[in-house]
Amino acid sequence: MNLIGALLLASASTCTVPPSEVAAQAALPYAAFDSRDGPFGWRTLVAAGCTDSAVSLLVHYSEANESRLASAERREVAFHIGQTLAMANRPEEAIGPLEQALDPEAPPEWATYVNATLAFLRRDTVALHASHSAYKDLAPGSMRLRIIEGFIACPTESYMNAAHCKM
Repeated sequence: MNLIGALLLASASTCTVPPSEVAAQAALPYAAFDSRDGPFGWRTLVAAGCTDSAVSLLVHYSEANESRLASAERREVAFHIGQTLAMANRPEEAIGPLEQALDPEAPPEWATYVNATLAFLRRDTVALHASHSAYKDLAPGSMRLRIIEGFIACPTESYMNAAHCKM
């Protein structure tokens, strides 16, 4: 096997989450699932570039626990799915899950942040500036405000670059 083949095989195996691990994580309470580290935590998968595996794990967790997740947890899982796709420079795919992260029960700060993220991904500068103004009043000085300001400062950059533009 040549070096490229070995690297591809190693990359594929790093991204493969064993079915037993998927089942074990589905049984976890949300906070434990969300903060899971190690090779198969969804955040670890994202950091390793395993976008599809991370999204699959998040979707599976959400579907397996739909009846026991609180509204805020369902919103957060949907946001993480969208954010994971946005970080992988797949903005069109990110929009649907991010829209699912909004509901009538969403607190104003959350809804405004999600709307700012959606506006950035849609390249809607009017909506982005409106969300920025609203968020500034809701959570001045917050990390999320700096992310929104990064979206404004770097409007043509990828999500990852823009999110860190003002950090």
